[in-house]
Amino acid sequence: MELKKRQDDTLAEVTSIEVKADGMIISAKADMPSYGKVRFSINVQSSGERNSGSCFGSGRGSTADGNFLAGIFSGRWHREGTTAFMNYIVEVSNGDRNLDMVEFDSTTDQIKIQHFACLLYTSDAADE
Repeated sequence: MELKKRQDDTLAEVTSIEVKADGMIISAKADMPSYGKVRFSINVQSSGERNSGSCFGSGRGSTADGNFLAGIFSGRWHREGTTAFMNYIVEVSNGDRNLDMVEFDSTTDQIKIQHFACLLYTSDAADE
């Protein structure tokens, strides 16, 4: 597998946070070159120490040319100070598969996302 930048890094605006006993749900929105106006939610589930755990969620994107995209993702997170670092695999309805590397500093209302395309090699590609 090769990782290649899918698009420029995204700065998303947090629109709400629901705090739960076992974690939180972060909702956000952003303009993404590859996916248009995107709204998404990240479910962050905490381990006993509340400094790591699993994360999953979904998003919807609307492009200027009238396309509508859906994505689902899951992965892991850990916390350093007030910043949560999340890494998850995203599957998009157009066939894209991405690795997103996410930073959320809980003292701000922004999320930074790095998007990498997951390019899978076949045995034919390896022979070239």
